[in-house]
Amino acid sequence: MVNEERRSRMRRAMQVRGIDALIVRLPENVLLLSGHWPMIGAAYCIFPAEGSAVCVVPGCYKAEALASLVDCEAMFFPYGGARDQTASISIRELIGMHAGRGWKRIGYEGNFEVTAPSWNAAEAMVPAADTLGMLTAVFPDAELVDVTALILHERLRKTEYEVGRLAIASEVSCFGLASFQDAVKVGVSGVELAALVEHAIMVQGTGYRGSVRVRGFAQVTTGAAETAMAHRPNIISTLRPVADGDFAVLELGVVVDGYWADRTRVRIAGTARDEQIRIYETVVKAQEKAVAAIRPGVRARDVDAAARSIIEDAGYGADFPHITGHGLGFGYHEAAPILGPESNDVLEEGMCTSVEPGIYTSVYGGCRIEDDVVVTKDGALVLGPYRKSYL
Repeated sequence: MVNEERRSRMRRAMQVRGIDALIVRLPENVLLLSGHWPMIGAAYCIFPAEGSAVCVVPGCYKAEALASLVDCEAMFFPYGGARDQTASISIRELIGMHAGRGWKRIGYEGNFEVTAPSWNAAEAMVPAADTLGMLTAVFPDAELVDVTALILHERLRKTEYEVGRLAIASEVSCFGLASFQDAVKVGVSGVELAALVEHAIMVQGTGYRGSVRVRGFAQVTTGAAETAMAHRPNIISTLRPVADGDFAVLELGVVVDGYWADRTRVRIAGTARDEQIRIYETVVKAQEKAVAAIRPGVRARDVDAAARSIIEDAGYGADFPHITGHGLGFGYHEAAPILGPESNDVLEEGMCTSVEPGIYTSVYGGCRIEDDVVVTKDGALVLGPYRKSYL
């Protein structure tokens, strides 16, 4: 069945740690264990070490749940109606139906300080004290165990199925990259460029290779002073029109049915100066050297060093202040692996990471190129390859 590898791996990890069941509600983890990416964060997945998993879903999203659940039963509760019972009461009643299964140790999400959104990114719902209180009341004889570290560790290595879904997300991101590439010209603002990118992703990406729910999160900054600050984790789209000779930097997150891509491309509007071209070509060379260094067993810091050495040799070492890459997949950013000079991570087959070296100068502006890469037994697989050009 679809992604049986994921469920088997998770159950083996639970058995090693003596965990009888997981009860999760973060959309990224409901997706991980059930195949369903919740429309909002009100769904729960009950995932036992033995027996069938169950997803508890608002009844108004029944069609979406039934279309995506894999090897998982469904239970529905009324939600959103004028006379519906309070959702928390309904959820407690449905989860309480499993109280007689004799589970002694139950895992819950106790320490996810960074979370990925549900489809409705405008309003996050996260497990907090009320969720833990409900589980404590429903399972008074069980030990509740924070399994944040367990889940994050298991998410590090993606399955073949998950890599396929991540590839689709990266391919969809290319619609946005192409829109950006075509639209950068003198007089266009960063805000306009970001809007065009998100439009292309949603319109062209929805339905692509079976994609159902697609969304882009684009940030475009323009000009020397603004792009010089593009090394920050999140840049701010600018109202400033692109001037002749400006760098324009696109930072782009894309989510397709719960699977994420993270891309960056740069263009120079109008006439490029020689030093800007040198900066751009140095960043491309650094990225390609880092990608070539990726394979199982390699230290993440050595991949960073491969990129950093190219930039340092070009005389821009002080202008590359951030890491070379970070994990991703079930979120826009994941905690590992980290491709950085202080990282202790070692790459393993199935890990997914961004590769995104950059150079940021006050005179010429900032430049970064970013792609997503999966570690395979033969080296690096670049997801959704897209051309690199400053023109």
